[in-house]
Amino acid sequence: MSMRSIGVAFIAFVLAWPVAAWSQQSKPQPKPQSQQPAQPLISGDGWRLVRSVQLGTTGKYIHMVLIDAKRDADKAVYGSALRSLCRSEPDFCRVRFWNAARNVPETITFTESQFKTLRAEYILNRAGGIEELRYACTVAPDNKQCFSY
Repeated sequence: MSMRSIGVAFIAFVLAWPVAAWSQQSKPQPKPQSQQPAQPLISGDGWRLVRSVQLGTTGKYIHMVLIDAKRDADKAVYGSALRSLCRSEPDFCRVRFWNAARNVPETITFTESQFKTLRAEYILNRAGGIEELRYACTVAPDNKQCFSY
């Protein structure tokens, strides 16, 4: 190759490089569909709403709540969270509680290890005649209202 060909190739490369780099810049990605209602996350004494995940397209949500690990046997903390979260949902409300943020699932389904760290679950479904609050047996060892792994 002649020096002229090398020079032309080099100039073409130098001029094309910024265009190639510009085309590879991250383009705005569409935001994933939000799993939470468009309102600020709620919290209270000893608990914090981490996320609310919609059940399909029903408009009904499962609320994922983080309980203060030092207070996870305090049933008043669970009651406070339920009053706050279910106040605006008189016909259907489902709340799940964990005491470690790393275990709170992103979706309505969860892994075996996430289930093992689930501290309590509340479900209210007036149409089905269901209202139940169950605790992990390590939180409330009463066999009538506890679940084990």
